[in-house]
Amino acid sequence: MVEKNPAVRPGQKLRLKVLRFLKRFGFRPEAFLVILGCLIGALTGVGSVGFTRLIEFVHGICYGREGFEGLYSGRMIFLVILPAVGALFVGLITYFFAREAKGHGVPEVMDAIARRDGRIRPRVALAKAVSSALTIGSGGSAGTEGPIIQIGAALGSAFGQFFKVANHNMPVLVGCGAAAGISAIFHAPIAGVLFALEIFLRQLNFRTFSPVLMASVTSSVVVKAMLGSNEAIFPLLSEQAYHFHWFELGNYVVLGLICAFAAVWFVKMLYGFEDFFEWVKVPYVAKPVIGAVALGGIGIVSVAVLQETPPSVFGNGYPLIGRCLEAFMHEGTSTIELSIWILLLLFVFKVLATCFTLGSGGSGGIFAPSLFMGAVVGYAFGLLLQKTGWFSADTISPASYALVGMAAVVAATTHAPMTAIIILFEMTRNYQVILPIMFSATVALGVAQLLYRDSIYTLKLRRRGIRYETLAQTAILRRLNVRMVMQHQFMVIYDDTPLNEVIRKAAEVETTEFIVVDHSGQYHGMLTSHDLRSALLQPEAVPFLVAGELARTEAVPVSPDETLDQVLDKFSRMDLHSLPVHNAKKPTEFIGMITRADLMRRYQQELQGTE
Repeated sequence: MVEKNPAVRPGQKLRLKVLRFLKRFGFRPEAFLVILGCLIGALTGVGSVGFTRLIEFVHGICYGREGFEGLYSGRMIFLVILPAVGALFVGLITYFFAREAKGHGVPEVMDAIARRDGRIRPRVALAKAVSSALTIGSGGSAGTEGPIIQIGAALGSAFGQFFKVANHNMPVLVGCGAAAGISAIFHAPIAGVLFALEIFLRQLNFRTFSPVLMASVTSSVVVKAMLGSNEAIFPLLSEQAYHFHWFELGNYVVLGLICAFAAVWFVKMLYGFEDFFEWVKVPYVAKPVIGAVALGGIGIVSVAVLQETPPSVFGNGYPLIGRCLEAFMHEGTSTIELSIWILLLLFVFKVLATCFTLGSGGSGGIFAPSLFMGAVVGYAFGLLLQKTGWFSADTISPASYALVGMAAVVAATTHAPMTAIIILFEMTRNYQVILPIMFSATVALGVAQLLYRDSIYTLKLRRRGIRYETLAQTAILRRLNVRMVMQHQFMVIYDDTPLNEVIRKAAEVETTEFIVVDHSGQYHGMLTSHDLRSALLQPEAVPFLVAGELARTEAVPVSPDETLDQVLDKFSRMDLHSLPVHNAKKPTEFIGMITRADLMRRYQQELQGTE
């Protein structure tokens, strides 16, 4: 009787059956990723609708909805109490359930790709959804894109872990979830694809592009089916307000510069607040509450000074963005005139509100706050041009400058210009100002990179010692493992073997690299050609030396399933040309040797598309 392999899980069995079925019809194995992309997209779309409804539910309880006045009811003290209560629950959830759920989420996904091959605990999806809904719904200044990206990424990772997908394909499934999340929450399927490719995968080929594309499209279709529509978030009311004249190009250069400085200041402020709350010696759960109390103070000042209720700096800030874009009015927001000084005050309030919310450990994204900041800065700049008479009042459209400013700030904070450009088009479905959007976003990105090399996402990773930008360069090596390039011819000698005998064996077998073990089979090190040559320079000492005295103990054995980027990292830290390969289950059993030359030769073959 043949005993079944207990290591083969049901998901892995199903994957193998599907792969055999696809192969029968001539499909490549990558087609399985496309199927998973569709499933991830559909589930993320459903999750996005549920997540949005949960935010609306919490916001309705706190600030009212149709038929219910809400707990706030214009009482100023509740601008402090409601965010604080929400923050308390967020602190409890993140502390006891999933620490990854705090903050804006995207760096945690990038960290999982960089250090854990895209493996994310499934519980993160639920923790992020609930904690972000409590943060945003109770008034926290944050967006929905970070949470839905992390939720989608966790779902994609869960699919990959269930089906035992290869390590080098796990980031693709994580990217599918991220793309589906952006597509669902912003009604922007193209921007979802670009975001996943620009931020997470940083490579474009059939294996990465097709699954991500299908996930984004499927998510958008599911959302439309559930909601009955998939309209622009900011449906512009006045098409005539959006136009572009060539002689305004200089204005958009200046706007790009302003947005770059604003974005860099926001990034530095956010991480400065994170450092401050890390330094504060209070219980973990209390930190979000402290931030929420400070947020409430900003809300009270905003209501007192600007006479708006509830404060526009609370939540995602979409009503105020809509006013700047002349897209729609919101019943809960005051209709005070948006003068330049009020807009600048709103910008400062929004930066502080977001820093207090996310820096203290609240849960939410930075995309919506970036859009808010870009809108108010752009609109203020447009009003300034009108008032100074730089061009005639009929020529200048502050709403156009607000729209361009949104893209510029997003590009400067995320370092994802293509996503910023396309997402503004998809959020408004307006093509009139695409040229200045492209221009200003590029200027803002270039200046921001000169001022600060890291984006709001990569800065957190660099602080952890992770250089995410190098991952794309080693993507090919992550798809290959030691088993594919190792040599099966190798020589093992004992540590007490006289050096004279080692030299004789080297001449007989034409090898100069030896694996050194003791008589119990325990690994002792590597004896290399460099060591032999050094010994031969002192021939009088050769008769008195044994292999163990010259062995390189730092030459750590590698397993056949290790990826070549991991092996290359080991080579870079050691002055060695080869490493032994041992059986992962039996460390004392050696099965081959891998050399630096073989690794680089295979890498070059993959680059040229040859085998």
